[in-house]
Amino acid sequence: MSDSKKLPRSKKSAWAIGSIADVYMTNAFSYLAFPIYNMGLGVDPRMLGWALGLPRVWDAISDPLMGNISDNTRTRFGRRRPFILIGAVLCAVMFALIWSPPTGWSPTAIGWYFLVMVFLYYTAYTIFIVPWGAMGLELTTDYNERTRVQVYRVYFHAIGGLGLGTMWVLALKWGGGDDVVGVRYVGLAFGALILVFGVLPAIFCRENLAHDQDKIKFWPAIKATFSNKVFLLLIAVTVCLMLGIFMVNSFPLYINTCYVFGGDKEGAASLNMYGKFAFGAVGLGSVPVISYVATRVGKKATLIGCLLMMVVASGTSWWLYTPDHPWLQLITMALAAPGMSCMPIIASSMVADICDMDELKTGRRREGMFGGSYSWATQTGISLTMILSGYMLSWSGFDAAVEVQPEAVITNMRLLYMFVPMGFVGLAALLVAFYPLTEERVLEIQKQLHPEETPDDTTPNEA
Repeated sequence: MSDSKKLPRSKKSAWAIGSIADVYMTNAFSYLAFPIYNMGLGVDPRMLGWALGLPRVWDAISDPLMGNISDNTRTRFGRRRPFILIGAVLCAVMFALIWSPPTGWSPTAIGWYFLVMVFLYYTAYTIFIVPWGAMGLELTTDYNERTRVQVYRVYFHAIGGLGLGTMWVLALKWGGGDDVVGVRYVGLAFGALILVFGVLPAIFCRENLAHDQDKIKFWPAIKATFSNKVFLLLIAVTVCLMLGIFMVNSFPLYINTCYVFGGDKEGAASLNMYGKFAFGAVGLGSVPVISYVATRVGKKATLIGCLLMMVVASGTSWWLYTPDHPWLQLITMALAAPGMSCMPIIASSMVADICDMDELKTGRRREGMFGGSYSWATQTGISLTMILSGYMLSWSGFDAAVEVQPEAVITNMRLLYMFVPMGFVGLAALLVAFYPLTEERVLEIQKQLHPEETPDDTTPNEA
């Protein structure tokens, strides 16, 4: 790899540290929404699912629109940095407000409060995540260095993820056993973390300010983006993965609380916390392995292998989530962790390769539009899962007003938690097999784009 394409660790870190903010921006709802708003405040899980999912429909417009705005922006600070700064500040404020619900209202009114606040929050999140993601896509043009850039992202994501499991525990502790009271302090504390780590990339990561290409209008840009069949394939893979994982992502909290720990919230919260520590540690430890394997056997084969590990992990949950040996479920989490680390590394690197294909066709670099559209696909997948997750919980027969859930309800939750991920993640692995952009094909495209440059055949492994 030529020196011009090799990035210093400081630049990769300056961009990737924003992933710590992103992990709290995107994942806090999976850890807190149902325990606080359903179990604590009595909001109907179906309404809660719509409140979590419906605002993401707006992302279908806002994410690509933000990408196009970012691609066409020209300031002395760059195309991305001003939006990253503004978005981080807005997200931090909205995050704190979401976890300060008006407890004196009726459950239905509280549900509407949550929906409105989440809608505003995700608008702010779009302003941050789309330009930040696009900045990462355009840091380098080297096939393998693109993977290593995303490795740094996942490193920081895993570090930040260690704090996710503490959220419910801290809410209970800081609220004196009342998580609805304590979550207000959690919102303030993690909102501050979002602010700090969200603005750092805008301050310390410098952009290449030389963008003299013609601007492209929104709808032609949308048409060009979604006419790319390889990009559509990657979107399909991503949506299947989101459906498989997040549609039942809240179930472990219920299974542990109602089945493994027999109604003991604090026991379930503690195991959840340590489980997330273990999940994050294994995910972090697997990152250099994923980087090494991907640069040796290719992105496609690596991603398929990691997705199949997730299928196996889901299959073990029936036997390893047990009241006799609660800690056995850490094995399930450990098996799933590499897949969750692999997907953002490989998929984002693939998006950067797709941008080369698009440039060959359109003559423009459009990382903002592709990054925004991919973010939309991810958020769409999550929105579907959030909407369906409330129905999944309702279909299982769970009733928050009942102190002890019937055995049939527990069985339904455990079956759904096992088979839903196995089916959708397995389908995602099958779709990846059709991905056509190998390293050789990308190098061929880059030679056509820049015939004056001849990339070296060897690339040192620097994780």
